[in-house]
Amino acid sequence: MVNKTKYGTRFSWLVAGLTLLSFILILILAFQNLAAADDSLPMTGAQSGDGTALPSNAPQIADTATLNLRASATLTADQATQPEVIFLYSFPLPPGTPSFLGLKGAVTLTSEMPVFNESLNTVATNTSGPCPADGSVFPNYTAIYNAYPNIVPLQSFILKSPDRGVSKVAIDYTLPAGLPVSNCMVVMLDWEGYSKVTMRSSLKMTYTTDSSVPIGTLLQTNQEFVFGIYIGPGSAKNDALSFVQETKITQPGTLLAFVGDISDSTFAIPPPPGHWRTTNDIYLVPGGCPSDIHVNRSGWTPNGGYYYADIPSEAKHLLSVPLNGFQAMSAQTFVYKSLHLKVEPGDCLLTLFGLKAPKGGIDSENQVKALFLPSQESAPQ
Repeated sequence: MVNKTKYGTRFSWLVAGLTLLSFILILILAFQNLAAADDSLPMTGAQSGDGTALPSNAPQIADTATLNLRASATLTADQATQPEVIFLYSFPLPPGTPSFLGLKGAVTLTSEMPVFNESLNTVATNTSGPCPADGSVFPNYTAIYNAYPNIVPLQSFILKSPDRGVSKVAIDYTLPAGLPVSNCMVVMLDWEGYSKVTMRSSLKMTYTTDSSVPIGTLLQTNQEFVFGIYIGPGSAKNDALSFVQETKITQPGTLLAFVGDISDSTFAIPPPPGHWRTTNDIYLVPGGCPSDIHVNRSGWTPNGGYYYADIPSEAKHLLSVPLNGFQAMSAQTFVYKSLHLKVEPGDCLLTLFGLKAPKGGIDSENQVKALFLPSQESAPQ
């Protein structure tokens, strides 16, 4: 139950909350999970969490190549007692400035005990300087960026599980615009939780050296919030409330796609006693963010509210990914949705998080990002 969005920026209240909630683990062990931990609701053009491939709408780009990003890490008994452990693995790129196009494969988290664990799996590029040695271990992202200041994360996938066994998300997408990479790729396998786990990436990256491919950027529409207990900003005991992440458009261009994954899971407090349903939505509000939604300097709502009622009538509903669960389990899915939507400076993307449950705790995390192509007039020369 930690915030790993924005490439390692996390809520301090979640770290403190884990310490305060440690005594609840005795109660958690008494609960029997009545459903599989790797349930998901697939989207059209996406993949379900159990690895079943669904149709892809990948564009055809000439002069492509693949790079194997296979990596695996198993915690030692001592590492499993730490607050956080991050493993790094490097994969050399050819000379020049190729463009990242997409990923295919899966990420998995295998837990040995029926307690809450989570893994953030990040694909990044280290644009210059020495690349990390395979299996390098770090206690947090501050230490990583102090050692490798030129690491640029591209996409992260979050896995959560309150149960023993395998939690898996299958991934398959090709972007209509490239993301610049160079020197080497880096896979970061980041764990937090309560038992030994094995984290694995079986991804293959597609890239191109075709200089005619347009270059885009990823907008951060991802965030994490907690329902069912109040442990500080970004959490609410009242499950009827919702939360928001705002992303402001700063230059003219086109939204081309949403890509990432969503994982909503019970965690280290008693789970809902019956069925629960999370709502994960993204809206575009032309002209500016709603004045009725109050966010902090980082762009997210510290206090829960009835924010779905504050969505302006002119807002465009771009993405909806409801996930269903029953008692103690995780519900998660890969997300890919194509768009071709012109936007202007001042437009606002709103990512909303909601929950419908009788009571009980849900850790709701969205690692979906928006692929944005700046207009030719605003693109750097």
